[in-house]
Amino acid sequence: MGDRYGREDKIKIRQRIAAENIRRVLYTSVICAIVIPVYILINKLSGSEASGIVNGALIGFEFIYLIAAGISFYTIRNHDNRTANIVFRSFWGVFEVTSFILIFSNMHDGQGLTVYSAMLAALMLVPMMTPVEQMYYAIPQLLFVVFLQIRSGGNGSGYFSLVVLNGLMYTLSRIFYRTHCENIINKEKLSEKSENVHNDPLTGLLNHRGLEKRTFELTRECIRERRRLSVLMIDFDDLACYNDTYGSERGDRCISALADVIRQISLRNTDLISRIHGGKFLVVMEGGDDMEPVRLAEKIRTVIEQKRIPHGRRAGNQFVTVSIGAASCIPRSENDYTETYDEAEDSLFTAKEQGKNVTIYEEQMFGAVRTLAQ
Repeated sequence: MGDRYGREDKIKIRQRIAAENIRRVLYTSVICAIVIPVYILINKLSGSEASGIVNGALIGFEFIYLIAAGISFYTIRNHDNRTANIVFRSFWGVFEVTSFILIFSNMHDGQGLTVYSAMLAALMLVPMMTPVEQMYYAIPQLLFVVFLQIRSGGNGSGYFSLVVLNGLMYTLSRIFYRTHCENIINKEKLSEKSENVHNDPLTGLLNHRGLEKRTFELTRECIRERRRLSVLMIDFDDLACYNDTYGSERGDRCISALADVIRQISLRNTDLISRIHGGKFLVVMEGGDDMEPVRLAEKIRTVIEQKRIPHGRRAGNQFVTVSIGAASCIPRSENDYTETYDEAEDSLFTAKEQGKNVTIYEEQMFGAVRTLAQ
């Protein structure tokens, strides 16, 4: 792939090409498994001298192609790109040997090389190969051509056509490979642009639009699996005072730092983290017991408090803190998320009224003062 692509791009290309190649292995192995019995039957009817040996070899290859079809199908279902690469390279090695046997058998019967040369060259277009992989397959073919020429002699026109056809097809294969790489990168860029529409540019978290889409999916999953759905509404205490003292640019940097804390603590892949507006964030999580939202909320609140970021003048606390409202339910309908969101928002208002830097969950206060909120 040279230096045209960065490291991340190269990884994406390898993964996508592995997935594409294993699909082509599946199709080709199925086709070969169908064609080989037909060729065996033709060999038997022709009664050529080499038909017995060739048919025996082809029966063995028939089993190999059936196994390759099964393994490739399993690999596709499990998205196993590492196994896909092994199967792909092994398969095309076996296919090349099969082609050699057919070409040699056809030549032995005096029928020339044209049909099998074209078949081999055309089917070599099937895999998407790197230049190094192409070399590994091209060298055995050149050696095979030399072997045929030495063994049988002749004017060499058939062998020359084999070399020319393979050279042409390898060139086209390289062009297709590069085109495929470009398509993969272009699709990734389009996907990234689409994702950016759903992300907050300051923090990289989901924005309101992205949150709506993801919470709808998460709520339906919780309904189906009967799992708890929890909402944490987190708000930067006295953000206006901070901006008045240090300026909005530094305020944005502080908001971004708080977003990093929330992102690092909410490590589960299923947690949805969003910046609603200003210094207000939302965490939507699934699973856990009824105290899971309190444990997460208190960890976020405590870590931010312990960072001891100096607050602005006239702020209620000396250092930057957050107030958190939490709510949870085991949803039975999609409307339950909206109700849980409203409960978390009400709890956040209560947290602000109770002096800030606290967590309110089910009318109970957690944090600096551990009493029931009135």
